[in-house]
Amino acid sequence: MGKLDNRTALVTGGGSGIGLAIAEAFAKEGAKVLLVGRRESVLKEACEKNENFCYAAADITKSEDVAKVADYVKENFGGKLNILVNNAGWCPVQPLKAMTISDYDKAFDLDVRALVDMTIQTLPYILAAKGNIINLSSVGVTHRAANLSMYQGAKAAVENFTRVWAIELAGDGVRVNAIAPGAIRTDIWNVPGLTAEQNAEHEKAITSGVPFKRFGKPEEVGAIALFLASDDSSYVSGSVYAVDGAMGA
Repeated sequence: MGKLDNRTALVTGGGSGIGLAIAEAFAKEGAKVLLVGRRESVLKEACEKNENFCYAAADITKSEDVAKVADYVKENFGGKLNILVNNAGWCPVQPLKAMTISDYDKAFDLDVRALVDMTIQTLPYILAAKGNIINLSSVGVTHRAANLSMYQGAKAAVENFTRVWAIELAGDGVRVNAIAPGAIRTDIWNVPGLTAEQNAEHEKAITSGVPFKRFGKPEEVGAIALFLASDDSSYVSGSVYAVDGAMGA
């Protein structure tokens, strides 16, 4: 018996990195997982490796694409969604002096608006399942850094949505929580063209600010997501779980 047997899940940005690790953790415990992302080839490849995966290629910054994903849930999951993971995001590194309003639009369209849109459009199916929502935040909400104002501002909004929605939906039996990763080893940290020595220095610069002195693994985020998605966290809502090697402390 798996912890998520007979349950359905939707993971945005599910084709790689943290999203894929979360999806794999869910599938291993018996869930049927819908991967959502822009790159159909990546999603298809992931599904070929896991029989508990299915996919919907979508640009979730477009409401019509979000509607198609919601329709997939209605038609293929029996109109019930046990778990929604709002993972997709974009992290621009841009100083305010060089920023334009289009940089704000791009960051908030994916990191905030798309998250809200996906939640609103799938909420009837989450309510029907008395399911739960997991939003991906960032250690940057509390551990701020220069040149990341758009990303950190967007994730601060995500954490506030998480807490307010937890209060609003508690009476419906729906839980809402967030995960705030720190430096997790994904492609987001890669810098093309570095020599082996330069890459080692690059990694050292990043992990020097992490008390654990290493990158986290996507699977370490997946483990917390599994806890929040399962009945092990049945009395947990409105919380933000840091997975950051004590960086936020």
